[in-house]
Amino acid sequence: MPPDDNEEKLLRSVALQNAQAVLLARERADRELISAKEALERKSAELTVQREFFRVTLSSIGDAVITADTDAIVTFLNPVAEAMTGWKSDEAIGQPLEKVFNIINERTRKPAPNPVSRVLREGMVVGLANHTALIARDGREAAIDDSAAPIRDQDGMVSGVVMVFHDVTEQRRADTALRESNRLLSEAREHLEKGVQERTAELANANESLRELSARLMKVQDEERKRFARELHDSVGQILAAINMNIGVVQAQSDKLDSQGARAIAENVQLVEQVSREIRTISYLLHPPLLEVAGLASALRWYVDGFSERSKIKVDLDISSDFGRLPNDTELAVFRIIQECLTNIHRHSGSATAAIHIRQEGERLIVQVRDAGKGISLEKQKTLSESGQGGVGFGGMRERLRQRGGTLEIQSDGNGTVINATLKR
Repeated sequence: MPPDDNEEKLLRSVALQNAQAVLLARERADRELISAKEALERKSAELTVQREFFRVTLSSIGDAVITADTDAIVTFLNPVAEAMTGWKSDEAIGQPLEKVFNIINERTRKPAPNPVSRVLREGMVVGLANHTALIARDGREAAIDDSAAPIRDQDGMVSGVVMVFHDVTEQRRADTALRESNRLLSEAREHLEKGVQERTAELANANESLRELSARLMKVQDEERKRFARELHDSVGQILAAINMNIGVVQAQSDKLDSQGARAIAENVQLVEQVSREIRTISYLLHPPLLEVAGLASALRWYVDGFSERSKIKVDLDISSDFGRLPNDTELAVFRIIQECLTNIHRHSGSATAAIHIRQEGERLIVQVRDAGKGISLEKQKTLSESGQGGVGFGGMRERLRQRGGTLEIQSDGNGTVINATLKR
């Protein structure tokens, strides 16, 4: 039975609505497709801009840059890489990396491990091996240094490798020259140190020889003084005694002389006695016999009394009366040191007094000589302390003390000078 009018109208309405829905869906799909196409075009344009930016950047940096895909096929060279490898970019792109980037070990001259394969395998930054050299297409060789790193896509997957390297030939030459300079400097320093050690040893031997010579000279000097003192006392003393006896004979007959002759004979007697005393004093100063017979204390008392009388300098001697005997060489050394100190006080200090203190502390003998004079200048003290100089007097004292393991210390200011000598007993 044919549909009525209402049913026909209803069917036409539903069909119309379906057609409209399909049309709207198609229009919406077209718009989405257009929008997606436009977004893709924008993304493609952005990628093109970024790719060009990175290309320009890599082309502009001062290091050489080579990129390769995951098959180690060259995809890019910047101008620095072109210059170093000798390959033009359009010739290199598509070539195996090892053909363009030909590297060897500088020392062994064998092919060096290419870092690209390790980067692709491990996905990490890899540095070039030490002593790597790049052999250019035309045979030129350049020492290079730097590293290779993976290129990752937006999903983090390795999509290639970028190698960045630079010429270090001059740096290597400079390093080699520096190492050579350091080696030569080290050799020179060792040679100099050896020379210094040899010269030091020679100087030490010379100083030791000089000390031995000085010791022998002092010993010879002391023996010569002793001999000369004996000669003065025995020979000259006997001659003066004979002259005095002859003068006595003449004096016994002075009644036969006029007054002038008798006066001359009397004066000669006094002169001979004075000369005898002076010679005896000189003889004792050269080598005091009391030093050997009675010891240091007695010899010093005799010497100090005579020095005070001659110089008018009051000397206080502080030494025990039962001081005891010391080895002959030690007693002679102490006597000479005190003798030299008192002579310096008389000649240079201007002091009216002097004090001598001698004491024993265990195995050490301490000798101190003090005056109240004008002192020694700071410059002179510095010379005495730093160089050990100071003329024959101080030099002689130091040498006598050194031979007996002793030291000499000098302290001085405007109120006087103190000499401290320490030596083994």
